[in-house]
Amino acid sequence: MLHVAGKLTQNRLLHTVQGKPDTLADWLEAYKAIVAKRDIANSTRAVIRQRVAKISKAMGEHRMEAITTRVIAEHLATLSGTPRMQQATRSLLLDIFREAISEGWISSNPVQSTRSERVTTKRGRLSLDAFKTIHKWAQENQPAWAVRSYELALVTAQRREDIASMLFSQERDGQLYVIPKKVIKHGVKIAIPTSLRLNALGWTVADVIGRCRDNILSRHMIHHTAHAGKAKPGAKVREHTISQMFAKARDAVQITVPGKTPPSFHEIRSLALRLYAEQGINAQALAGHKSADMTALYRDVRGDEWITVGELRTDSAQIPNTSK
Repeated sequence: MLHVAGKLTQNRLLHTVQGKPDTLADWLEAYKAIVAKRDIANSTRAVIRQRVAKISKAMGEHRMEAITTRVIAEHLATLSGTPRMQQATRSLLLDIFREAISEGWISSNPVQSTRSERVTTKRGRLSLDAFKTIHKWAQENQPAWAVRSYELALVTAQRREDIASMLFSQERDGQLYVIPKKVIKHGVKIAIPTSLRLNALGWTVADVIGRCRDNILSRHMIHHTAHAGKAKPGAKVREHTISQMFAKARDAVQITVPGKTPPSFHEIRSLALRLYAEQGINAQALAGHKSADMTALYRDVRGDEWITVGELRTDSAQIPNTSK
């Protein structure tokens, strides 16, 4: 892949002639070109660029062959106290040096033997009662699109970005077809029967989609119904705006979890997967997860709810494979 950075190739040749060593900063220029060609979300690519810039500023002058596990460990130690950032930085460094090996810049990965601080999830889970309370307040105090976004997230168990971008055209032939943006590179496609019913509230997917239809012409299920800043009626509602609105409703009804941060909009997905699992629905299929382990993380109530012994059973019912 080195050809994607022609100038860098010239620099390496110049370094050889002048006897100058290749630095991490040199390699990071090539790495950014590699990332630019990856099939990932623009937001993810932007985050990577920001983190690469920080790494380059902190360690860029180091010669590639002189970067040892100790050098990496000392850099990670500067992030002590921010375990999530430390973990994310370590993961990025692993990839940076893995790509460097494949391009012949180095022969071993100095990040492999390091470790990061254990990350403890501090965000509280959302209970069904809490959702009902938030939903009721939202119906009385928030625009219709906000209420619909909460409902759509609960009956489909999809992520915020997929709820925000969901189109009416995705519903056809009794199915709601979803290609999750976060895992699009893995080729995950989900066909959700619109007849799927969430027993806990008595809603079907079709019911909620029907409520998303109003007298405003729009392609988007979640859309503005009035002018809001630069947004016109029918325009897509931004992901961040959806999260802000949910947080406002949550705080208004004082939903808290002792010792943890309040549940965010994302926790609606976890609640949905737990509720569907209780019905015997295959939560892994509905979530679009490649592994059962990932689904288990979402279904983990993190000690925020009591588990009834009679509910400890495995998923059995499968969502029909009706993908076309």
